[in-house]
Amino acid sequence: MIRGLDTVSGSFNVLTQKQKNLATNAANTMTPGYKSQQLMTSTTEQTEVHNYTRGPESNRRRDVGSIVFSNQLDEAVRNFSSGGLQLTDHKTDLAVNGDAFFTVQNGAGELLYTKNGNFSVNAEGQLITQEGYLVMGIEQNGGMSPIMVGTDVEEAFTVSNNGFVYTNDRNVPQFLYMTQFEDPTGLTSAGGTLFQGDGGVPAGNGFTIEQGYVESSNVSMVDVMSDMLQISREFEANQKVLQSADETLRRATQEVGRT
Repeated sequence: MIRGLDTVSGSFNVLTQKQKNLATNAANTMTPGYKSQQLMTSTTEQTEVHNYTRGPESNRRRDVGSIVFSNQLDEAVRNFSSGGLQLTDHKTDLAVNGDAFFTVQNGAGELLYTKNGNFSVNAEGQLITQEGYLVMGIEQNGGMSPIMVGTDVEEAFTVSNNGFVYTNDRNVPQFLYMTQFEDPTGLTSAGGTLFQGDGGVPAGNGFTIEQGYVESSNVSMVDVMSDMLQISREFEANQKVLQSADETLRRATQEVGRT
């Protein structure tokens, strides 16, 4: 009976985490470049169960079989499928058609990757993310430097489909530092729409850039609502099991008290 309560408690914990994950997905349906996340679960290892017979053979072990006591969370898996393109008509907004990621640099100098092209310009005329991180460009010698667009954005800033950035005050165009990964599912979340990981290579082709657009979130509200309904049903089922185990335990303690 106590084991049953422990099993139900574990199930409640798993369902609670899945519910939180779905709530996060739902809250980001309007976040550009957001990639939905799914929690993968599995059952715990099977445990062999046995008992002993009564009577003359009370010392004889009898194998009953195996039993699984609960579920467990294994990992969080990101869905890196592309979202649709949303027109904004803002020159600082960029969307990627293809598997490449924008490469950005945080305040600590770390490189991060994102599909969220909802950019803006800081006081120094540098293209930045909503977090204030620098959008990086690749130099002719292969090095990296922040993309400079100037402060007069509407007049001096255009991006071609192949990723070249043109400004009125530069004779040589800059090129967005785009990064591709053979398996993006190996990336880990760095918060929001930012990711980090190893194995990325600079991308010179295989993608196009659309200025004045952002990539929409790939969260499907239909799937979210369906999963929420399923979790609600599982909560109800576990509540019934909990009530049954509690009633059985109550009766057992009453019977013990009478003997």
